[in-house]
Amino acid sequence: MICISTSVTAFEPEKVEVNPELENFTAQFLPPQVLNVTDGVYVARGYNRDNPVLIEGKDGLIIVDPGESLQAAEVVKEAYNKQLNNIFDRKPVKAVIYTHHHDCHIHGASVFADNDTEIIAHDLLDDTLYYDWYGQLFPSRAEGGMMMLGGLYGNDSDWYAGGALFYKQIRGPSGYMPPTITVNDTLETNIAGVDFNIFSAPGETRDVLVIWLPEKKTLVQIANCYEAFPAITTMRGAVMRNPLDYIDSIDLYRSFDAEYMVSLHGPNPVVVGKDNISHTLTSYRDAIQFIHDQTVQNMNKGMTPGEIIEVVKLPPHLANDPYLQEYYGSVERDIYEIFWWYRGYYTGKSRDMYPQSPTEEAEMAAELAGGVDELTAKAGNALDEGNLEWALVLADDVLLLDPDNSEAREIKNSTMIALAENTKNVQERNYLLSEYLVETGQAAYPASGKPKLAFANMEDKAVTYMPMDTLFRIMAVSLDASRSLDKEITVGLQLTDMKNTESSDYALYVRKGIVEIQPEVPEDADFTITTSSMVWKNLVLGKLDPQKAVSDGKVKISGADSKAFYEFMALFNE
Repeated sequence: MICISTSVTAFEPEKVEVNPELENFTAQFLPPQVLNVTDGVYVARGYNRDNPVLIEGKDGLIIVDPGESLQAAEVVKEAYNKQLNNIFDRKPVKAVIYTHHHDCHIHGASVFADNDTEIIAHDLLDDTLYYDWYGQLFPSRAEGGMMMLGGLYGNDSDWYAGGALFYKQIRGPSGYMPPTITVNDTLETNIAGVDFNIFSAPGETRDVLVIWLPEKKTLVQIANCYEAFPAITTMRGAVMRNPLDYIDSIDLYRSFDAEYMVSLHGPNPVVVGKDNISHTLTSYRDAIQFIHDQTVQNMNKGMTPGEIIEVVKLPPHLANDPYLQEYYGSVERDIYEIFWWYRGYYTGKSRDMYPQSPTEEAEMAAELAGGVDELTAKAGNALDEGNLEWALVLADDVLLLDPDNSEAREIKNSTMIALAENTKNVQERNYLLSEYLVETGQAAYPASGKPKLAFANMEDKAVTYMPMDTLFRIMAVSLDASRSLDKEITVGLQLTDMKNTESSDYALYVRKGIVEIQPEVPEDADFTITTSSMVWKNLVLGKLDPQKAVSDGKVKISGADSKAFYEFMALFNE
């Protein structure tokens, strides 16, 4: 969940047009609706970032993916109650099912669930949640998510054109509840009189679950098939995804011969009829396989990803499929992702063996153009001729060398606006407009370049359930290397509330620019910290001031005075 608050400077945005194809696609989300899929199965489309599903049983209800926040879930609950005669007053929620860990699918749980409600998820959900999101890369993930989703200008701005997989965003505090039942491979169960077959279906994430209701011939799916071309990895950044997992999981979906398919994202979440569902799923998996296989085939010919995108295009029967339009993912970007999945960044060409910094590339471009002024002129010519991608790169090169160059700034700004207006890809549009707003001072992501601030603003609910291994990874990447290169410090850590769960005693070794943490009591500690796990989490994340923690009696230091503790904690300020 992107839980860092935004402080956006008020501005009067100039008109930014929306690509007509994207505009028409986004309009399909409106008005929000509760749709009746089949007997006892409903989906709420357009109310928040996912499409929460309600399944009615004889003596209870089941919610699949409760939404992105407490507020978002309340909106959905109200819509269901209005449509279904106050159904939540008439029947209890027996289970909430998380299909995967992405924030828009898990943070509304407590609106629907109580202490008697089972929370069902993949057994990898917690690991994936704290590795891919609430972990050492949280500042980068949160900022990338804000940029990708248009969070700097928000739903109500004239600039906003939806998120392709959703229309509305309703941010707020988390109501996440940890799983009580986990699924490794399959789970067959009956909840409230409804038979459920739940399967692991990795693809977009490792922790995807797909739900098959055999009596209702209904498939509830997410993460591997959307109403838009897939993003093998999103532009916000994510753990690399195995493209073949998508294909295998969609083949699992096909095997059910479903008569109804419900998607937890997208403007048209219900597909009815075996033939329609089979066609949709077959085309989707064929498109992924085509791009994958042709990329690998050309890799085997010695081609680089840049060369491959020139020759690999979807065949017409797939390129024209309504489920495969590039509103979200991109064929070209997926080719790069597939290439990197198999061999990393290096293409095998000598010219690509020597990575250049952006400034070095800009200096080379200026040298070839005949100087910064000439490079600026070429950027302007590219813009005038409609070569927008070139204009963006060349203008940005000038600004790297001459940040106050007003002509290059105007060219870059005009280019980003034009690219945003032309693209039907939401990720591209939102990134372009977000960078424009940030660079022109019209909006700001408050934690940009300030990872300590990002960690300090992490959702409290996420901190509560954070494993210690995740916290220690955050600690490791927060160490100020320049201030610790001459340090060799050994610190004991005793967590008073962890005696019966995880390890309670640790050794923290700061050693010339790195921190190593071992589950042991060091015999030669310079001093020892004694506190609770939550206090320690809040100290490491910057939510709690070390001096206040000591003065309030939440932290006790033995073997040295408090000053040694403060100096130690001051090393972790990146």
